[in-house]
Amino acid sequence: MAKPDWGALQDQFLAEHARTGISPKDWCEVQGLNYTSARRYIKKPAAQSAQISAQKKMRTAQKEKCAEALVDEDRLTAQQRLFVAEYLKDGNATQAAIRAGYSKKTANEQGARLLAKVSIAQAIAQQQKAAIARAIGSADEVLTQMWQLATFDANQLSQYRRGACRYCWGDGHYYQWRDDVEFEEALAKAEGNERAKLPEDPGGYGYDHNREPHPECPRCNGDGIGQPYFADTRKLSADAALAYSGVKLGKNGVEITAISRERMYEAIMKRLGLADSEFAQRLQQIEIERRQLEVEKLRKELAGDGDDNEPTPVQININVVDARADDGDQPET
Repeated sequence: MAKPDWGALQDQFLAEHARTGISPKDWCEVQGLNYTSARRYIKKPAAQSAQISAQKKMRTAQKEKCAEALVDEDRLTAQQRLFVAEYLKDGNATQAAIRAGYSKKTANEQGARLLAKVSIAQAIAQQQKAAIARAIGSADEVLTQMWQLATFDANQLSQYRRGACRYCWGDGHYYQWRDDVEFEEALAKAEGNERAKLPEDPGGYGYDHNREPHPECPRCNGDGIGQPYFADTRKLSADAALAYSGVKLGKNGVEITAISRERMYEAIMKRLGLADSEFAQRLQQIEIERRQLEVEKLRKELAGDGDDNEPTPVQININVVDARADDGDQPET
């Protein structure tokens, strides 16, 4: 086996990464490459890595801000403000005193004495209160995001649609071709096979699988044919983009993966302390019943499509697999 041209592969990855933001691991999976071997060569742009490093340093610097920026208390000396800032990091008065410049020999006593001062205790309490407020704000943002993931409409990512069959809108409900090019291709293919029946076009042209089924179609009885549909992930709504995890190419075709709404519900219940409540159990039961109805409905729809050689999804849930191998656009013989 020829050795991979890693330089060319890296150029391909960089182009795809610039266009879609795909990660090296996901790109290697799509290309059928062993990521363990490829990770040395397939990497994100150096500028992006430098940016991540710079952001990390900035966060560290913010965390290590000087005492004057953290504690706005005029009643304290510069060293006392430094002690308050250091104490807020780990709650260790002795170590905070040492880091603030007090003597190591007397740091234990100095720490206790500093904590006993009313002005210092008030400064610490003020900063802790502000930290709690920031934490609550962050928690609310996280909970809001979790709720968006738990309630997003999965139809924004993938759908199971029913459209017109080949006979719905054909003249006299005969088989309808998309256009004359499709018909000529089918004709040429049949002429090369002595056993094949030559196609005919009494149903005319203009077939559109997105058109609504004909309610009086004798072929599908107005039900049409079912097929999977996948949204352009570059144009997703904010909620769908948040839930969207990626696309994989597997042996069964294309698979779109997304955050599990059920797990988000469970996480929200736990966060709110309702995981074991009667209300939470009722919600879970309602969700189970709803999913059972969806599965039963899809099972009936799929069972009714047995006579049409049209693509059907291999998996019907948030992870949807497109198993389209043939569009089934040939007339019956």
